[in-house]
Amino acid sequence: MSANHALLNTSSPAKEGQVDQLVQDGMLAHRQGRFSDAVRLYEKALKKAPQHLAALNLLADAHLHLGKNSRALTTIRRAISINASMPSAWIVQGSAQRRMGEFDSAIVSLEKAVELKPDSSDALMTLAGTLRDAGQLDAAIDAYEELVEMAPDLSKAHYNLGNALIDDRQFDEAILAFEESVRLDPAYSPAQINLAGALHAEDRLDDALVASTLALELEPTSRNARINHANILRSLTRFDEAEALYKELVAEDANDADAHDLLGTALQGQARFDEAISSYRTAIQINPKLPLYQGDLSTALLADGRLAEGWEKYEARFGKSDTTVYRRKIGASIWRGENLTGKTILVWREQGVGDDIRFASCYADVLARVKDEGGRLIIETDPRLITLYARSFPGATVRAPGEATPEEEIDFDVAAGSLPGILRKSIGDFPETPAFLVPKGASVSIFRREIEALGSSLKVGLAWRSRNMASSRNRFYTKLPEWKGLFADPKIQLINLQYGNVANEIDEANNNLGANIHVVDGLDLMNDLDGAAALTSAVDVVISAGTSVGDMAGAVGKQTYMYGAYRHPMCLGTDNFPWYPSVAWVGHRWNEPLTNSVDKIVDHVRHLAEKRG
Repeated sequence: MSANHALLNTSSPAKEGQVDQLVQDGMLAHRQGRFSDAVRLYEKALKKAPQHLAALNLLADAHLHLGKNSRALTTIRRAISINASMPSAWIVQGSAQRRMGEFDSAIVSLEKAVELKPDSSDALMTLAGTLRDAGQLDAAIDAYEELVEMAPDLSKAHYNLGNALIDDRQFDEAILAFEESVRLDPAYSPAQINLAGALHAEDRLDDALVASTLALELEPTSRNARINHANILRSLTRFDEAEALYKELVAEDANDADAHDLLGTALQGQARFDEAISSYRTAIQINPKLPLYQGDLSTALLADGRLAEGWEKYEARFGKSDTTVYRRKIGASIWRGENLTGKTILVWREQGVGDDIRFASCYADVLARVKDEGGRLIIETDPRLITLYARSFPGATVRAPGEATPEEEIDFDVAAGSLPGILRKSIGDFPETPAFLVPKGASVSIFRREIEALGSSLKVGLAWRSRNMASSRNRFYTKLPEWKGLFADPKIQLINLQYGNVANEIDEANNNLGANIHVVDGLDLMNDLDGAAALTSAVDVVISAGTSVGDMAGAVGKQTYMYGAYRHPMCLGTDNFPWYPSVAWVGHRWNEPLTNSVDKIVDHVRHLAEKRG
């Protein structure tokens, strides 16, 4: 009799019956979630039959459920050494490796499981999830799409595909995946919750509110469902309702830093700055390492006029995520106001054109210091602003963003948005100079001749919206017909300053509403910013939403009415816009219609036109 034959016959039928019963009892405990009892029963079975594959496999799975990943891995490897052709064993091994952060090994194990059983939805689901954990989003999405094709009626497959698409910021595709998951299983609340989040991310606010309401009906106590719902309400400027939900979350868990921070945003939206600041500080106390909370605190502090601390916290905008600013390191040191004798300092742009212009109000101060102390100033800006800045800041080197050449010695660099924290620590530090940008004189003269030929009326430059007209931003912008109070007034001539493709809007207003808006032919207000500055300087007064058009108008010293949220952070605690003495900020509160601001501006402009005669 061979040794192997003897090994296979060491147990009697009675002993085999005992082993099978122990395994069956273990499986019952396993199904009931009594994993510790299951482990005890499987281990008893294995003492009697050390090579019992089912017991080894199930024991490893029970260890996984108990979070004992190393034991699970050791156990399943025993099973695989006995029989390497069991897909379930490779799934367990891959799952243990995944939980231990050994993603490369886990992927190999799970690919083996898929190879052994290509139609195993469990194997493919676990593989796709592991690829997602490993940051291999393209491969994860491919795997989930294969799973969806294999098991089109599996709601969780569509749900997980949606989550991977969210990670890849493919929100429109994620919405379709979540909608299919919900269609297949209307009671599956995670899919409904994430559907609401994806719709919110795509700025489909009304649809998002419907989805989040359904999610709350399915799972009224879910933290994620309530946060989603509150966030959507906040985007819809229903701050009071959002506040109530955030307060519920804070009451349930006083250590929920996110809830405190979100509560702060709802309070800040209502201009209740003391309360908002308190909420943000609580979030920071709970989790001091998250820059988001510091950044949110900075906006509230600035909006409340607490400039010194506000600018200090504003530095939290730097980071490595999609929502933060990447801090460039160009010079030997970051400039924090040191003496510039014999030094070269480079100021680099970091945000949009409006921010670029606003922070450029500090450049004259830096240039004066450089000249006094014998240094050199390099300004990096949007290429569209180079000509304008070079004319406005003589003595500075103005260029497009890029890395310093090896032969350049940059002693200091500083982000443009960090300059106010050095040079504008109080409202008294803002200069009263009406302008700091210098348009091209010849162009101003040409534009002025063109618009003066339209008659003796008040020439009013108008920009009514942003290029980004997301639903969550609509309360800050107008539609052209809302300015009908200025149309057909013989004492007012409107001049278009709105960048982008607005020809249809203007034609509609001119032809059907009697707007008589003049458009300067051949001037690209989006890309020819030097030309835009000249045209802005040529008009008598400017009306603008809170966009770069208003910043440009203020920077060239033009009397301007800029409208937006009441106590916008960049109002710095005032009722005006300290960056530009010539700009009047017309703010409206969250629960007031924007038409209030429009009506105020129309009244002011018509009064100016009457005075002009």
